Amino acid sequence: MLRLPTLLQRRPAQWLPLVAKRGSAVFVAVLYCGLWSAGLAAETFSLKSPDGRLELKVDNDKQLQYQLYVDGQQLIKPSVINLSFADGVQFGANAELLNQQRSTVDEEVAPEVRVRTAMIRNHYHELTLEFKQNFSLQLRAFNEGVAYRLIGKMAGTEQGEAAPGKEQGEAAPGKEQGEAAPGKEQGKAASGQEQGIATLLEEQANFNFVAGTYSYFPFEKDFRTATQPTFTPLPAKNIDGAELGSLPALFVAKGVNLLLTETDLQDYPGLWLKGKGDGGIYGVHPFDLDKKGEFTNTLGAVSRARNYPWRIIGVARSDAELLNIQLSYLLAEPSRIGAPDWIKPGQIAWDWYNENNFKGVDFKAGINTKTYQYYADFAAKFGIENILIDDGWSTHDDVLTVLPTIDVQAIIAHAKNKGVAVQLWVPWTGLDKNMEAAMALYKKWGITGLKIDFMNSDSQSMVNFYWRAAAMAAKYQLMVNFHGSYKPAGIHRTYPNVLTREGVKGLENHKWSDVITPAHNLHLPFIRMIAGPMDYTPGAMRNAHRKDFNAVFSRPMSLGTRAHQLAMFVLYESPLQMLADTPSSYLAEPEIPTFISQIPTVWDNFKVLHGTIGEYLVMARQSGNNWYLGGMTNDQPRTLPIMLDFLPKGSYQLTLMKDGINADRYAEDYLLEQRVVKSGDKLAIPMVAGGGFAAILTPLR
Repeated sequence: MLRLPTLLQRRPAQWLPLVAKRGSAVFVAVLYCGLWSAGLAAETFSLKSPDGRLELKVDNDKQLQYQLYVDGQQLIKPSVINLSFADGVQFGANAELLNQQRSTVDEEVAPEVRVRTAMIRNHYHELTLEFKQNFSLQLRAFNEGVAYRLIGKMAGTEQGEAAPGKEQGEAAPGKEQGEAAPGKEQGKAASGQEQGIATLLEEQANFNFVAGTYSYFPFEKDFRTATQPTFTPLPAKNIDGAELGSLPALFVAKGVNLLLTETDLQDYPGLWLKGKGDGGIYGVHPFDLDKKGEFTNTLGAVSRARNYPWRIIGVARSDAELLNIQLSYLLAEPSRIGAPDWIKPGQIAWDWYNENNFKGVDFKAGINTKTYQYYADFAAKFGIENILIDDGWSTHDDVLTVLPTIDVQAIIAHAKNKGVAVQLWVPWTGLDKNMEAAMALYKKWGITGLKIDFMNSDSQSMVNFYWRAAAMAAKYQLMVNFHGSYKPAGIHRTYPNVLTREGVKGLENHKWSDVITPAHNLHLPFIRMIAGPMDYTPGAMRNAHRKDFNAVFSRPMSLGTRAHQLAMFVLYESPLQMLADTPSSYLAEPEIPTFISQIPTVWDNFKVLHGTIGEYLVMARQSGNNWYLGGMTNDQPRTLPIMLDFLPKGSYQLTLMKDGINADRYAEDYLLEQRVVKSGDKLAIPMVAGGGFAAILTPLR
């Protein structure tokens, strides 16, 4: 963000044009700075998006409140913003305005890891309101949504003096469950003095939707969860204080999609949602955890000289437009990793889902050396970059000692000789006991990444664990995949070695339930994936329709067709993408891993061709000169016209995996088809109920 020098901020009101460069990104900002004396009558401030279609209105008459208008329609009624502390200090109520700053930024951001696009336009208008009570409210309006955050400027004791805050921040609990623990990493003022730490009573984050709003609500039983909800369509007024929901959550007001999430979550508990029973939604936070992993009964102690997390309201007038929202990334702290060339996205062969149920091998499969050497051989055969050694190579308490049934270093040496990297599963409890020693040891062995599991919380102390783990992994050049995790909330930009995370009800749930339906799979790209990468772990080779489905833990099957699974490799964003089934299952049908291994895990561009939440999605994605198509449908068969007008002029080799002629009866039936097509051609690819397709378009010279 562009900031005016202090001297300029104190000058009389004037327009100040600024031009700046950051790397290859260029942006122009025009700031208007005016000085207001404290105690003036309350005002209403307006902030519009660059295209003028979104408008935030903010007033500070006794309470700090905002409203949201889209295309002139009010969608969120006056909603209170406030942070209150045990000593009576409040950031919001009865605030006296000192001044305002306005700016415009228009730049291109190049992500270190290209999750959705190679470049992201970061174009917004910003309004910062500074108050006498030593805090500011910062708001940004993009064409794709709006966001706000509070910035504290108090330092010293709980009655501390004002002091400039650092860029990134730390904690605050909410209404019913709060939490605690002062943060150190973000707990310093810019001058290096200790920031003021204060006991937090609550944060009021309110979203008072207009009448008639309905929701795809991510119901949760409690705060101790791996954040794997399904999304239940229901009127927002039916959600009350007895219900609990996680983020992201989608609301539809007057036909406009409003997606709630947060980002730049550092040293602070995660935001959750409850309802008021009248269509309004308010935020709550979990209590902190003690050393035994039990909830405390305190809200938490937080700094008052820092930036608090961003509260995001993504806006999309159609379901397809939801994929344009990348605010969770743009509003996060930029990368702390100077040279990220060691970060290698790719695919990874995984064992836990399939329980190593091999056939046609001459060894006893299990958690042993020969099993994972077999994984490495399979990966090398098809050009899959990584294999994962999941749970079972060590105890959960001691992650420095390998169990005698397996030789991890022998597996790494074998895999390295085949050009395959090895990643390792670790439970967070064992890792946190000896984090640096463990990561130094894994690096010495030749491990390239970690799957860190079982956190099941976004309390303040657990959020801090994520940041410690990401930073330590970066120190030892290890990539990270968080499982048993909360939703993405910015860390994947600040530490791009965090390639992906769970926080999604994915494929493994087929082992014990039937809730992972084709409709659920078509909620995820429009809701969960907007927050950031998701490790759904696709690639099931046993597939069934509802009438044939049975949840079998040791030999799981997926609901929907084989082609439905293949489509996920194009549609679902995860820079580290799992292949979940056994090598022997893939080797029995080699055209499947041959096809999957040609699909990238990072992307240059995309285009949504058709999309309706919970019903169907057809997308085109670009990587280099190649384009890729993915399509999925719910329990309704359909054929959607696909115009290839997004392709540059020329001819292309189309390699298509689609539902076979009997896929409506036998879900594993698929057809591999190849032919030449041209830019501008029209395709018609039938999808059976629960079906799909995936295709590769390669330009012909």
